[in-house]
Order: sequence, then structure tokens, then C-alpha cells
Amino acid sequence: MTEELQALLVEAAESGWADDPSNRLAQAIERRIVAEVPSRLRMALGNDEAAQLARVLAWERCHRLAAQPPAGQVTWGYLANMVRWRLADVVRQDARRRQRHPLTDFLPERVQPALLEELGPHLDRIGAQLERAGLAVVEVRRRVVAASEGPSFSKHAITARVRDIGVPREQAEGLARLLHSGPIRRSALSQLASGRSADEVFRDPMVKLWINQAAGGVVSRNPRAATLGGPPGPLWSGRLGMGMARTA
Repeated sequence: MTEELQALLVEAAESGWADDPSNRLAQAIERRIVAEVPSRLRMALGNDEAAQLARVLAWERCHRLAAQPPAGQVTWGYLANMVRWRLADVVRQDARRRQRHPLTDFLPERVQPALLEELGPHLDRIGAQLERAGLAVVEVRRRVVAASEGPSFSKHAITARVRDIGVPREQAEGLARLLHSGPIRRSALSQLASGRSADEVFRDPMVKLWINQAAGGVVSRNPRAATLGGPPGPLWSGRLGMGMARTA
């Protein structure tokens, strides 16, 4: 890493990501990454959306670099390229998704890219429910990105990936139950992909329980007691989908 980036990451990580060192890293990300997002990506995604996604992606990558320092040299340019590639993937996947029918017949263990593109609207619906249950939209994006980085979509694999970014175990397990591809107690994503209506899926007491658990709510022992909060906020843009999830 360049000395500046390495110093900022080491300082933030060794402090346990305390406010002051984290703010210094965040300010550097604004200057080096967010301010340099290409105009074509800003035009495609919208200026505010592109900037916010760039912040989330850069911050997530910095956490990974701090936790698992690479053997080779990594620079600010490397970090900027990673963010740009993932933003470009959001644009490409969003465009392709508009040309495809959103429903699929199944969600296999190892999902192929063409199939992932078609699952975007279903992930949007699940994300909106998580926001409705009280999880901030930026946090929804961050967690779904981690959950969807595959290739395995078992409950265990999804839980591990989400826990790796600092999400508590119970919340990670709730998200895994919503997204996994296993045949036992089918996930909300699998049910939506198979053609079941969103109203039916999200009325299911078990799905309500998983959403509440994933959002960090108090989980009732009785699934029928699981409830959600108010309507989705204005920040849920509908751009998450697998376009976001596949920008690894």
C-alpha cells in the first residue's frame, strides 16, 4: 500500500475503528475516491447515488484490506479502480436487467451470472422490507453485497460472509435465511424467484421473523408475533438488486 493509505488503515484498525482515525480515513476516501468517480458513472447512476455507493464500496474494501493485508503493493489507484469497476457493474447489470424477464424457476447452489441478473428485482423487494424493519438503506446494501459475493449460497456460507464485515451472528443468520439456496425451508428469495407473489411471501410468519432478525429486531419465539415497522423510506432507490450484489 502507499504509505498514506497504509498509515490510515493501520491507525483506524489499531484503534478499533475509533471516531477520529475513522474520520481521517473517510476524509481521504472523499478526496481520493468519491471526488474522482468518473462523470459517466455519475450520469448513469445519478450524482448522489454514485457518490454514496462509492463511499460504501471504498469503506468496505478498506475494512477488508485492514483485516487481510495483501502480499503485494496496493495503492489508492488500486482502491479507486476497484470502486469504479463495481460501480460500472451496477450500471451494466441494471441495463441488462431491464431487458430480461425477472422471474426464474430455481436458485441453484452455484448461481450463474445470467441468472443472478434476473434476481435483482426480488432482492430489491427484500431490501425494502429490511429497510421497513428499521435497517438503514446503506447498511442493507453493504450486507447484501457481502452476502451475494458467492459462489456458495448455502446458509452457512452467506452467514460467514456477512459476519466477516462485522454483522452480529443472529442478524447474519437472519439474512442468510432470507437469501440461501437450500431446499429445506425455502428462502424468501427462492420463493420470489419461483413465481410466488411478494404479498404471499412477505405475509408468511417465518419470513417476517427472518426479516426482523436480519434487521436487528427482537426475535419472538412465536413466528406469528413477528411484525415490521413503517413504510420504506425515500432512500430505497431500487438500484440494489444483483447489479449491486454482483459488483465484487
